[in-house]
Amino acid sequence: MSKFDSASLKKQLFLDVGNTAVKAVYKEGMAWKKVDAHSAQTGKQLILWIENHRDDFSEIVLAGVRTEVQQALVGELQQADFNIKTVTNKDIPRDLLDYETPDTLGIDRFLACYGATFQTKEAVVVIDAGTATTIDYMGRDKIFRGGVIAPGLTAFTELLPKHAPALPNVEVEIPQSWPGKSTIHSLQWGQAGFYKFALQAMLNEYEKEFGQFDLFITGGNRQTIQQLLSMDSKLRPYLIFEGLEKLI
Repeated sequence: MSKFDSASLKKQLFLDVGNTAVKAVYKEGMAWKKVDAHSAQTGKQLILWIENHRDDFSEIVLAGVRTEVQQALVGELQQADFNIKTVTNKDIPRDLLDYETPDTLGIDRFLACYGATFQTKEAVVVIDAGTATTIDYMGRDKIFRGGVIAPGLTAFTELLPKHAPALPNVEVEIPQSWPGKSTIHSLQWGQAGFYKFALQAMLNEYEKEFGQFDLFITGGNRQTIQQLLSMDSKLRPYLIFEGLEKLI
């Protein structure tokens, strides 16, 4: 008989309720594994997936920014008799927040920074490039100092096609020459270039205010943002979950 019982081998399932999607991950050893998106494209499919894998998980840990979606998920999971731990911004120690409105702070912003601080000895700036782009700072003391909330890259680049349909759609990339010598290149400077310079300006402000930091990038558009910035940075797709695991 193994010295480990079956309960000790079960994993935690982590759920992040974002603005436009619910992400579900778990750990196998030291590696994060994402729940197959094709098996859980909707809330109902995710619940069904969880029910079909009931014996694999000892606990479901849930955090997010969409309260109504989170409450609906918790209700469904409670009816199915799952062990659930809900984490909100009220669970963040107040001595780790230098923020004037902690009750309205999106917990994902804190968690991403918190997760990053365990991967470096430096202060961190985290760019979470999702539906919105957040650019937040946390010191070496793990105190969240605030940040920036901006339109996400996709939302930003869709503005002109939506309001000026005569203009062509363009790839999100920086032209090789300045200024733009064609309509395509001019649009690319106005979209990808504008976004790049805005991000760089924010990062420069952090450096002037706080000094040296390590840059982490997460979120669905993380690779595009890293390519636009062309500076030292670390891509970490699971930062929110890493912070959530450390917080609990």
